[in-house]
Amino acid sequence: MLEGLLKKHWGYDSFRPLQREIILSVMQGDDTLALLPTGGGKSICYQLPAIAKEGVCFVFSPLIALMKDQVDNLMKHGISAVALHSGLNSREIETEMQNTLNGKYKLVYLSPERAATKLFRSYLANIPVSFLVVDEAHCISQWGHQFRPEFLKIGELREIVPEASFIAVTATATESVAKDIISYLTFKSGYSVFKKSFTRDNLSYLVIRDSNKIKRILTIFNKTKGTGIVYANTRRKCEEIAIALQKEGISCAFYHGGLENDKRSQIQQSWMDNRKRVVVCTNAFGMGIDKPDVRVVIHFEKPESPEAYYQEAGRAGRDGLAAYCILLADNDSPKELWNNFPTVQQLEHTLQCLYNYHQVAFTAGKGVTYPMDLLAFTKNFSISIWQVMSSLGVLHSLGFVKLNEQLFQLPRVKFIVEQSELYAYQVKHPIQDMFIKLLLRSYGGMFDHYAAVRFGDLAARQKCSIGDIVKQLKVLHTDGILDFIAGEEGNTLTYLEARPTKVSFDKKAYLLLREREEYRKEYIAGYEMLSEGCRENYLLKYFGEDRTETCGKCDICRLLKKSKMDSDQFTVLVNKIEKLTLNKNVDLTTIVSTFGTFEEHQVVEVIKWLLDNEYLTKLNHTYTWTRNQA
Repeated sequence: MLEGLLKKHWGYDSFRPLQREIILSVMQGDDTLALLPTGGGKSICYQLPAIAKEGVCFVFSPLIALMKDQVDNLMKHGISAVALHSGLNSREIETEMQNTLNGKYKLVYLSPERAATKLFRSYLANIPVSFLVVDEAHCISQWGHQFRPEFLKIGELREIVPEASFIAVTATATESVAKDIISYLTFKSGYSVFKKSFTRDNLSYLVIRDSNKIKRILTIFNKTKGTGIVYANTRRKCEEIAIALQKEGISCAFYHGGLENDKRSQIQQSWMDNRKRVVVCTNAFGMGIDKPDVRVVIHFEKPESPEAYYQEAGRAGRDGLAAYCILLADNDSPKELWNNFPTVQQLEHTLQCLYNYHQVAFTAGKGVTYPMDLLAFTKNFSISIWQVMSSLGVLHSLGFVKLNEQLFQLPRVKFIVEQSELYAYQVKHPIQDMFIKLLLRSYGGMFDHYAAVRFGDLAARQKCSIGDIVKQLKVLHTDGILDFIAGEEGNTLTYLEARPTKVSFDKKAYLLLREREEYRKEYIAGYEMLSEGCRENYLLKYFGEDRTETCGKCDICRLLKKSKMDSDQFTVLVNKIEKLTLNKNVDLTTIVSTFGTFEEHQVVEVIKWLLDNEYLTKLNHTYTWTRNQA
């Protein structure tokens, strides 16, 4: 039965490792924690049992883009699903909850904030629930890299549907995070935990140090085949890199949250269809995308954490073939990365400015969402964009405010009369009749739910102006025939608690967040600076895996294999070269002659590696040590 559903809806003949065991656990009604590596097929572990079991499966997910991607993919596979998110208004939410009550959907994706609302809980009590899913479950733990306090409310749903089981899935949970997930979701005795090694045998982890990063990216793509991703930390940097690559003949596009929704969808699809080879993007790109043939993922700068790096780099090689995860290293000291966590004073100042910006009265504002123009805010209060963004992240984790994903919401339309009443209206209004027929031909299901409409497409089909389309929609809305919700765009900010008369922060929680942030930055800086051991093992250790054998594929392992040295010999040789060339200009012959116990080719290979990673600088046939090791 399970293999039949897998073949019917996803086209696969067999399950990936652990998928079948996880699905059987869910089918049996056991609380289940699934720790699978990026690209390990987590979604099928709950989507397949959701269609196999009676009732509705509710999936709590932190990202709107991720929810939309999942629902779109399910609909393509013939599975009824819907996403309820902050971009929908109360009328739309109510409509889709009623549709869910009437059995229209098998899977309902929603934000964790929805779990705490009275409306959702009242519906949940009357809906047959198959089981509840917490996606990206690391967000439930303060030790997780994306802790979200609203996730803590999800466990309370156990009181409303005590018979329903939980399945929590994540690709980035450490041991302490896994314990928190089990505790906060109040797993029942007899629960199951499935953990697959985070090892990805087909990936090669490489760190390359090059002062000219653009030139290095060009070299990489000219030497490799297939599609790729380049991650950068800012929108401006994405655009600069993409333009530079385009000038050199690389087919690429940039992607970030500042682009309109249609534009982002267009870029994503052109890359998925191989019409664009490379996407240069911020971390806004990639969630929910499962493109199998990505051969290279390059990070132009250090990612924010080992979890983020593992997740983003892990988008390479999902077809199981060889792929490369490359970090282009910087020459700054790890210490320089630790000073960007906002102080308590900065947090308090930013929060007070937010209250004033939105004119939130004391003891008011809880649960209210306001438009948020980040650039206008920073300008009005003379706060750097860095302080605003970093403070908003910490304020979210401390339970004060939440900056919602930037939305580019298309206009939506739903008929609010029965078909017989609509027909009578069409007979009396021939002009509107033509437009109603256009809507019905263009979009399905408009009597049951809101359909997103594109004015340009409708205008082209009707051979009229966009103004004419909007005018007709307003007429039908005024006449009570349909509900018309205008499109909207931009960030919004939600206040999670009422404005206090005196702002104070939980000092213990603040210090914990800062400590964890500094540890993550230190760890990813250590990965970048690593000059001995194995890069993959270093990453695995962060997630609690102590592997003795080396990967044999990272740049350090390759060097050791090529030079026929072990890690200890390599360390000795590097330390001697540093001592020999520090503050001196030394020629190759002198360096090689110093190492009587090493063969000449071993010393030469190490020197090449040190040059590539800019430990050494070569000038007029002499070598000088240029930077410190980790």
